[in-house]
Parts: sequence; structure tokens; C-alpha cells
Amino acid sequence: MIAKKYFFVGVGGIGMSSIANYMLDCNHEILGYDRVSNRIIESLKDKGMVFTDKEDIKNIPSKFLEEDVIVIYTPAIKQNNLFLKYFSSNSKNKIFKRSEILGEISKQSKCIAVAGTHGKTTTTSILSHLFYSCNLKFKSFVGGVMKGYNSNYLNTGDKFVIIEADEYDRSFHKLDPDYILITSIEEDHLDIYQDYESLFESFKIFSEKAKSCLIIEEQIKLNKDYSFSINNDADYMALNISSDRNGVRFDFKSPNGLISNIHFNLIGEHNLKNALSALSIIDQIDDLDVNEFIPYLSTFKGIERRMDIFNYNNKIIIDDYAHHPSEIKAIYNTLKSNFSKQTKAVIFQPHLYSRTRDFIEDFARVLSNFDEVYLLDIYPAREEPIKGITSQVLLEKIDVKIKKKINPLDINELIKKTKCEIISILGAGDLTKNINKKFFESVQTN
Repeated sequence: MIAKKYFFVGVGGIGMSSIANYMLDCNHEILGYDRVSNRIIESLKDKGMVFTDKEDIKNIPSKFLEEDVIVIYTPAIKQNNLFLKYFSSNSKNKIFKRSEILGEISKQSKCIAVAGTHGKTTTTSILSHLFYSCNLKFKSFVGGVMKGYNSNYLNTGDKFVIIEADEYDRSFHKLDPDYILITSIEEDHLDIYQDYESLFESFKIFSEKAKSCLIIEEQIKLNKDYSFSINNDADYMALNISSDRNGVRFDFKSPNGLISNIHFNLIGEHNLKNALSALSIIDQIDDLDVNEFIPYLSTFKGIERRMDIFNYNNKIIIDDYAHHPSEIKAIYNTLKSNFSKQTKAVIFQPHLYSRTRDFIEDFARVLSNFDEVYLLDIYPAREEPIKGITSQVLLEKIDVKIKKKINPLDINELIKKTKCEIISILGAGDLTKNINKKFFESVQTN
């Protein structure tokens, strides 16, 4: 393969960084830009990526301004970005969205694409862990950092590629999947889709791209080859479920029979559903024996900020990426099941003005289940403020006696001082950068 030069605009994002890793593995020269560095960027720099956090053409090495440089950008980057404007204006460089590059990668191996408004990151990581543990030749692109691997990207060979298929901006339409797994479809990203019908239609278009097998959660009303469910009759089911703080045990029912007494290392009904869906798709892949994969469910360590459980001074700390009402509900239900007698507080950072606006009543309803509620300002990400949409407005709708809007710098003291025995720290923004995990991470429980 002839080495090429790539300029990644927004390289620090979880999706962009995995592709940058892949390009480095292919011995291409990589320049990355982002506003701030992070742990993933530092890892890419260690592998040879050149990096700048200055939006200034003068900071770009001359060889990355030549006509043969290929530009890759994420939808999170605004079109008025200096670098995009520069390369667009000269009309000589090829410019691609991240999804277009991932689409090309998906054509090079047997592609397993995992989609869904909830659960796709954990499911993709479970599949990656199982494939890795069984010594298969594959690459995986995951929307989170996998514990035990400290990465969102694995590469052991070319036979398979496992891709987290992102519905945002209809990115997953660019993929060329052999196998598709859809974990859930629920109203979200209404800044892109406007309504549920448009979102559902986008998933329908994606589902029709499966060349070998399509497996979908049983309640989703799409044509499918096979279904899975932990609650209803389906082709693939989890039966005889029992759980404790160390995980869950269940029997795996498939069209081929029953496998009993499986242990999965994570708690929560939503995580069990993710494990079930991963086993379901493996069972339908040619030349794979699902029995060989099952023992490794017990060694799956999870994803960073997906039901991370810590202990501090007899308090349980839950750190999770949940940023949609249904995700918060899943967290609460897990806590209610596993810690039924303990009082529960939540620290929540709303993610996006549009999502807060679209689901403000749902957020208020689910957050009202907790005993104490603490809200941070809305994390805007790519958005501009929307008049009348604030954390304070949401807070006023929440029906609990103890509720307060807090500053991010207050989080550490709040964890120490609250009387609640369970503290959930939820959100997809930057709230965790203000948490001093050093005072409880040494006694992490999972």
C-alpha cells in the first residue's frame, strides 16, 4: 500500500480517533487537529501522529498543505472551520466526512455493523472482546474506550470488521454491512430527523443494506431475519435470569437449542440485552460456533463511563454516559434492582439544548425518581443556545425535595457531603473532567 497523507479535523472525537489509529496502522502520515488534547490524542501522538490545537494555517507543516493531502472531518466540526474553508477553497484536495471513510473500510472485510439509539457502544465492545478472546482476525471501531484494552480500536487482522453504526447525520447509510444488528430505535437526534417517523425510516433504509443476516430487537417493527428479546418471545432469548452485584446469570435460547448457566460480568437489564444481541449475531455468522465465545462474557470488563461502579466511604458511585431519558431510566432501574434499600442521588449534565427541549418533560419525570437531584448547565457540544431552554427550567419541573443547580467544581464536595448512599454521575458532556476519581478509583468494584 502506498503511504498517503491525511489531515483529521476533529481528531480527538471517539469516532475520528479510531479511524486515525487505523490509518497509522496502514503506515499513512497523519496530521490531527482538535481544540484540546486528550488521552486518546496523546496515544495517537505516541504512534506517530502530528498534532496541533491551533486553528492557524501557519501551524501546519508544509507537507500537509500539499495537493495530495486527504482531509477527513467529523460532523461536529462547523463548516466555517478555518481548515475546512482553506482546503475547500483550493478545490484540489479530496475532503471526506468520517462516515465516508468508515464506509470504505467496511467494504474491505466481512462487516458486522451494530446500530441503535441505545446500546450500540456496549454491544460493539462486547463483540470486539469476544472476537479478540477467540483469536479471530478482525478490526473494530467502537464509540467508547474499552476497559482492559484502553482503546476504542482493535486490530488483529482483516477477516472481519466490527463497526459501531452511528445514526447521527445518517452516517450509517455509508456502510456496506454483511451482518446488521439493531439494538433499539427510540426518538432522538430530532435536530437532524425532526420526528420519530424520519428517524425510523432512516433505520429502515440502513436495515435493508444487510447482505447476509439482519437481527433486530423483537419489538422493533422492521422486517428481520431473526429477533432477540429479554422480555418477549423471540428467536433469541435470555431465560432464567438471576443477578447480583457481580453480574448476571442466564440461559441462552437460540433457534438451535439452549445453553445454560452463562455468567455475564455487568449488571443491568440493558447490559444483559446487549450481551444477548452480541451472542445472537455471532450465532448467525458462518464458520463461528457461539459456544466457543460464551465463556469470555465473564471476562468482559466493560466500557469507560458505562455503568462504572466505584466505592467511596460506604457510598456507591455510578459513572455513566446516560444522556437520554430512557438511558437514565435504565440506570435507575438497575440501581433499584441491585441497591433497593439505599437512598439515591443523581448529578446530571444535560447534553444538547435541542435534546433538553425535545425531552424536557421526560427528563423531569425520570429524574424525579431519585431522592436528590443536582443539575449542571447544559453541555452545548455543536449547538448554540436555545431561548428558554436551561438547566434551571428543567430543575423547576423535577419533583423532589432536594434539588439544586451546581457548578462543575462542586461535584467532588457534593460526593463527600451528600447523605445519599448511591450517587449517579450521568451525562455525555465534560462533567467527569471535574471529578477527582483518585479518591475512589482504587476500590472500583467491577
